[in-house]
Amino acid sequence: MLMGKRFFGLFGRKRRQIGQNNGLPKAIAFVDYEHWFISMEKLHHMKPNIQAWFNDLKKKCNIVEVIFFGDFSKFREKETETKRIRTFTNKIIDTYNPDMHYKKDYTDFIILDNIYQKALSYHEAELFIIFSGDGHFSSAAAFLRNFCNKKVGVYGVKNCISRNLKNSADWTVEVPLENEENLPVYDMIFTSLKTTMERGNKQPTFMKTVECVSGKYDISATKVKSCVADLISQGYIIQTRETTKQREPIRVLRPDWKKISEDGIWMNA
Repeated sequence: MLMGKRFFGLFGRKRRQIGQNNGLPKAIAFVDYEHWFISMEKLHHMKPNIQAWFNDLKKKCNIVEVIFFGDFSKFREKETETKRIRTFTNKIIDTYNPDMHYKKDYTDFIILDNIYQKALSYHEAELFIIFSGDGHFSSAAAFLRNFCNKKVGVYGVKNCISRNLKNSADWTVEVPLENEENLPVYDMIFTSLKTTMERGNKQPTFMKTVECVSGKYDISATKVKSCVADLISQGYIIQTRETTKQREPIRVLRPDWKKISEDGIWMNA
């Protein structure tokens, strides 16, 4: 057994998006969650949107297995992150090495070991997905393509992917995806609505919310309007016709907190 290798659970509730019979190539995904989480936080001030990644992935392949790797001792909210991952898979390998005499990060080594093991043992897999930006994986990608006749797809954080790794893969996708770029503004809107209602305003309106978010976070009112409209069209916020205490008609924003939570669209909830 590899040093520092620990599984968080072998059995669990039914995971979403895995094992669909959609006619696409069978694939195994290896996710360097340290790269994803830390790079997104530092470069884009966002958390990983695992749901958006799965949604994009299922358009390209039929995932039969997905494994997340990381030294979770580096995460401020370890339990929160592992819980988010378990919504999609229970295959989480903690690469933490308790031996203080060794300062080397074992995450890459353990991922590479798993990639080679799967390449030799699971011949049905047609596509290998590597989620990382590290150039160390370019040799593994070349091995998979040239000696195993496998396709290789790479996901990585924008502005944090090795050129060698890109060149070694059949295709590369950078995150955040286009449809994720509004997530920080969505967070501001949800936070504003929750705070406003907790402070006693039970009837937040479209324009008042736009003014509040735009003023507090110093962003364009036009951008906030567009994002509120998007959330309404996607069903995360419902506009209802109500009356004020003065019996005046008013259109109120009512967030669907259950849908927001289930879809993980409020990243800082």
